[in-house]
Amino acid sequence: MMTSKQRALAAVNHQTTDRIPITFDAEEEVYAALYDHLNLRTKEALFDRLHVDTWMILPGNFMYPKSEEQKTEKTSIWGYRVKVTAYSGGTYDELYFSPLAGKHEIADIRNHDWTGPQTLDFSHFQTEAQAHAGRAVIGVFTWGAYFIASFVRGMEELMMDFAMRSDYADYLIKTITEKILTALDTLLEEHGEGIDIVYMADDYCSQRGPLFSPDMFKHYVQPYLKEVAARCHKHDKKFLLHCCGAVRPLLPMIIDAGVDMLEPIQIRAEGMDPAGLKRDFGKHLCFYGGVDLQQILPKGTPQQVADEVRRLTDILGKGGGYIIGPGHTYIQPDTPLPNILMMYETAAHIPNDGWRNLDEQ
Repeated sequence: MMTSKQRALAAVNHQTTDRIPITFDAEEEVYAALYDHLNLRTKEALFDRLHVDTWMILPGNFMYPKSEEQKTEKTSIWGYRVKVTAYSGGTYDELYFSPLAGKHEIADIRNHDWTGPQTLDFSHFQTEAQAHAGRAVIGVFTWGAYFIASFVRGMEELMMDFAMRSDYADYLIKTITEKILTALDTLLEEHGEGIDIVYMADDYCSQRGPLFSPDMFKHYVQPYLKEVAARCHKHDKKFLLHCCGAVRPLLPMIIDAGVDMLEPIQIRAEGMDPAGLKRDFGKHLCFYGGVDLQQILPKGTPQQVADEVRRLTDILGKGGGYIIGPGHTYIQPDTPLPNILMMYETAAHIPNDGWRNLDEQ
């Protein structure tokens, strides 16, 4: 029987495993409900109960300094500000201030206070990685340059920059790229022991398609994806990219950049049919996620959840290259607990007998 680490890393390398590897993450309210329902007290015990094969580590001061974390209005390490806003199931952080909004000169970018990212704290990574060495350990350094720019500049103005102020957009993306690569180098060179996979979130897409053209993606985004991938591979780490929505038109460039794994596989988005993704990109990418959080998990029956898990593992898992989990990084509070438990119990008991590696087909 494989260990969790062996299982997950074999899948990333498109090798057959004893069962499909499993990942999990959820909003705080979901964690609390599962702890109470299962009479558990620790994240480790919950992951054991759900048969989870991965363990993610975030840096200290990941988005907000510790001094800001408990506030209802918070300033991020990048300078944008959010308000903690309640909804029926919990809270979320709503952006209300972008420090470069309305500032259209390159000098404004230079004059912005970029010291916050230097507070990212990776000092606990090696200890935590060692404590969870039986699982595939995923290390997070920060967000991608585009994602950060959309908060610091504001989405509408950043899109206008891409279309009409290319010098400004270039300077902004390159400035942020320098910051994120410095953080990545710190993680890999000083705290990377025990890390198997490096994770970066960088959302470019809506439910219907990319937010900007493939040509703009190639110009603004692909260069720093290549830099991140090259650094990860130099240190013998896999690169896991998070991008929600209809990312299919960008996948050839994402693969060319060196990305190894793609999360979250939002199957109801345009062009994200699992069979087509596996057929066209399955030799190059390990798919990570996939279980629908828009209809199946929150609104389906436990039997429908089980059927969907089996469908996805049959399509995406054949020949390796699939780690099953939610089709969004975080399971949401509107998801019934029986559906969550059914998802993980079903996934844990589907054997991979007889499956072959893609290169054998």
